Amino acid sequence: MAAIIQGGGYATHAVIPVAAAIPLPAGFDHALAVAVLVQGVTAYILLDEAKVTEGDTVLISAAGGGLGNIAVQLAKARGAKVVGLTSKSKFDFVRSLGADQVANYDDAGWASSVKQVVGEKGIKVYLDSIGDLQEAFPLLSQFGHWIIFGVRSGTRNALPFEAIPVMIEKNITLRGFNLEGSLHQMPQALSALFKLVSDGKLKFEITKYPLLEAAKVHQLFEARKTFGKVVLVP
Repeated sequence: MAAIIQGGGYATHAVIPVAAAIPLPAGFDHALAVAVLVQGVTAYILLDEAKVTEGDTVLISAAGGGLGNIAVQLAKARGAKVVGLTSKSKFDFVRSLGADQVANYDDAGWASSVKQVVGEKGIKVYLDSIGDLQEAFPLLSQFGHWIIFGVRSGTRNALPFEAIPVMIEKNITLRGFNLEGSLHQMPQALSALFKLVSDGKLKFEITKYPLLEAAKVHQLFEARKTFGKVVLVP
């Protein structure tokens, strides 16, 4: 398997550097490998770079999605308290993954309900895949880490000016993340993920669709009606 960073995943053939080819463990399911390689590795490295440790409180957006549901499990494995941000239809699913609290990102003012749960301690790490620059900001704790690795289409949230003095006072880190910048960490991340999967400590929710239904799958994504990882099978 290999990550095609420059695109071309829908092509019948792809050319990759030989060093980018990663051998699969014997008998490892190909659909599962797809989830481990992309969402799994991204979630693992995000939490690793944020230095999530036991006792930290982590807020994960799109917690019912392909990457979010893995991040919930990995954060819990590190001993963190997890708040999952997701649509209401996925509450039970996200709780089943181990989330301590769930909130609906479609509800205006959702941060106030999370604030009641996390209290003054606040959120140590926010893994943000929707580009929310307003709602979650007051939740961050001293030395909090806010990592943006995605943005919801049509989002036009600006960071309010009054947030800047708070960032300075609390020593809050706001940064972006792209897997391409952390490819050197992939071998270690994959090794850890393969072991977690083999030991039954990490579960991937996978739904398979034939490649001919690719257009339908994109529509499901846009409507946020997918759970876990979706894999197209040629």
